[in-house]
Amino acid sequence: DLLYHEATFEHALADKAAKTGHSTTVEAARIAASANVQQLLIGHYSSRYQDVSFLESEAQTVFPNTRAVVEGQYYAF
Repeated sequence: DLLYHEATFEHALADKAAKTGHSTTVEAARIAASANVQQLLIGHYSSRYQDVSFLESEAQTVFPNTRAVVEGQYYAF
């Protein structure tokens, strides 16, 4: 029902993600959609992003029930 997936980079950096063995927001969202889960949590962001709300919004264009989470925080669903 719930998938956590790393989304280290925005989709515009897909080439960099592939070269470094990471995923983009859109790739994570596509996997969630194909896995037929109810909710996607994304994390493990590149340190280049001070504000991850953009990454959450980008993933939501493919998989609307996406939430950007922060390591070490607790979430109740």
